[in-house]
Amino acid sequence: MYSAMETIDIRGAAVRLFIPLGYEVRPSQHFPLLLSLGDLDAAAGVDALHAEGVLPEFVVAGISPNPSIGAIPDLAGIVAKIASSYRLLETPSACWIEGTGLNAITALEALLDHPEVFGAAACLSTSFEGIEGAPPLHSLALRRLEERISLPGGIRFYFDYGTLGIDECYEPYHRDLGAILRCKGWREEREFRITKITRGSHTPASWQERLDPALRWLASPHH
Repeated sequence: MYSAMETIDIRGAAVRLFIPLGYEVRPSQHFPLLLSLGDLDAAAGVDALHAEGVLPEFVVAGISPNPSIGAIPDLAGIVAKIASSYRLLETPSACWIEGTGLNAITALEALLDHPEVFGAAACLSTSFEGIEGAPPLHSLALRRLEERISLPGGIRFYFDYGTLGIDECYEPYHRDLGAILRCKGWREEREFRITKITRGSHTPASWQERLDPALRWLASPHH
């Protein structure tokens, strides 16, 4: 359960912090952090999995970046600011990030750029086509990924896409994504998973349901 919700301003971004009950009752304990990009109720998802014993209690920080207009905040800086005021576990394996659609691109690149900060990412309905609507061979996000000389070790990604609406067009992007990751030495079911969600759609309601399996996989032992 979450005992409090606080909103703080960090570098012009309104960050909603959900503080777990254990934070108050165990004042010497430090907690993992989930940075949630967009409007999902990530705190509810984490709370349900904690009740099952799948996840520990997390501090959840919600932020709504808008990559379509270039307003992508300094996510590593935001984590550092939160850590300066709250008791967080200061290890990448205890700092996760999740995003949907265009925000999933932001989560993907934040983890690749800052493996010293983030250890895992859930990327739901990742919009690899971008606002320009580019097909897979011309996807800027996939090209940036392919141009990376190497990928960091010790991190994990969960990707998914649905079969309804816009998501129906995302399979070729994720097929290319898997090929790029494997060519760079990553192994499926160890460093990454790509899941096709039957009847999944590009909607907040669908993403909310899909957050559960994403977090479950990120919490599972490495294969």
